[in-house]
Amino acid sequence: MNPTNSGYILIIDDNKDICDLLAHLLEHAGYKTQQGYDGNTAINLLLQCEPDLLLLDSVIPEPNGMAVLAKAHSLYPQLPVIIITGTAGILSAVCAIKAGAWDYLPKPFDNNRVLELVNRAVQTRGTKNDINSLLNRDISSRISELMGKSSETQQIIKDIVRVAHTDFSVIIQGETGTGKEMIARNIHLSSKRAMASFIPIDCGAMSDSLIENELFGHEKGSFTGADQCSIGKFEAANGGTLFLDEIANMSLSSQSKLLRVLQEHVIYRIGGVKAIHVNVRILVASNEYLLDEVVKGRFREDLYYRLNEYVIQIKPLRERSEDILFLANRFMKEVCTELSKELLTFPNEVKKILLRHPWTGNVRELRAVIRRVALISDEEVTVEDLSFLFAPYNAKPTNIALNPIVSAKIMPKPKENHTVRSCLKCIAQDDYSGLSLTEINRINSVKTDQFIIQSVLKETGNNKAEAARRLKIDYKSLCSKLKNIITPEGE
Repeated sequence: MNPTNSGYILIIDDNKDICDLLAHLLEHAGYKTQQGYDGNTAINLLLQCEPDLLLLDSVIPEPNGMAVLAKAHSLYPQLPVIIITGTAGILSAVCAIKAGAWDYLPKPFDNNRVLELVNRAVQTRGTKNDINSLLNRDISSRISELMGKSSETQQIIKDIVRVAHTDFSVIIQGETGTGKEMIARNIHLSSKRAMASFIPIDCGAMSDSLIENELFGHEKGSFTGADQCSIGKFEAANGGTLFLDEIANMSLSSQSKLLRVLQEHVIYRIGGVKAIHVNVRILVASNEYLLDEVVKGRFREDLYYRLNEYVIQIKPLRERSEDILFLANRFMKEVCTELSKELLTFPNEVKKILLRHPWTGNVRELRAVIRRVALISDEEVTVEDLSFLFAPYNAKPTNIALNPIVSAKIMPKPKENHTVRSCLKCIAQDDYSGLSLTEINRINSVKTDQFIIQSVLKETGNNKAEAARRLKIDYKSLCSKLKNIITPEGE
């Protein structure tokens, strides 16, 4: 018989004769094989290399066959596993199939049956790899169309592709408005739970009693007004994904109850005594670094490490310059379609302003700006159409989030009596040839911070304490920022 197959098959059975018999049969058919006789050897071999198929005896020395099956699937979710079993072990083989085994092979073997099963399993493995490759490309295309094509976005795509097919808990961190929920939804849509529910909940918008009711539900009569039974978000998301947004705002008491559910996979409705088993994947988001919150005593350390199986960090829009115009064009197409208008274009002067704006509200702010200019603009967006972006130049600042100010020796000193229009023209027409987009953004952030600080100081008669209050920053931070405002020599 000429070898017609290729692939690496791992054979695990505590009976060496059976291993030798299967190896001889499969190698004669063209496969490469390796043998092991206990659970520890099996796991060590799996850690060294991913096989194309695992033939696994259901009864082997510790760890047992079910433990090896679970480990194999945690390492390689798409790996087909065929359970080898004697007649007395059919029940355990059925249990293994329910746990994810591909099929089972009863003893004594029929050689033709062995080859038929192995060939189909390996062929399925190849098909799944092709499908996974297509799925990964689909994920990349979908998220690129939503977020852009910057290197930072491509890293996020890699993170999603890497973690989506698992049941890992994921922490998504990033400033407000960067698209954390969108990332969570794409993880869900790219996972094996995609056909089940995706349930989001804002942890920062509810009190302790309300969030407990939202998460776990309540029984009829459990409190005044509970005139009927109500299920919570955990039950609603059973089999799917629960997204806990702004989890850092959850109280320590609520965190404790959440931790217990994650450990035991069991909930109790308010007023109930019946344990309800739940199978839910947890994704969480925060605009704070959760580890910092742990250090400050505002977030439970044990809950943090329970959730911290994978972390996706989203950079702010001002650090993803390549995505700004991409997103601006995407939002413009959407709103022009909504308004039944011809597609509006961005002239170069407007593009420069968009690229240099600090975008403290991130993607959410950019979307709101584009929707507004689409409503007021005709044919193309003009510099004047963006005048509302610079309202702080003419209006008393009340709640301005300043960007970190960097050394600015090359920055011109802000001129007296800048009008909105002249300021926009200045930003649009400055010559920044030779600078990267990141440097351009940094320069613009410095200009904005300098002008705002100096304007507020002028209004307050150089009263730094009052200026800090109006700018919503502490006095020490204001003084630190003032030290970094350096005017060029000769000014």
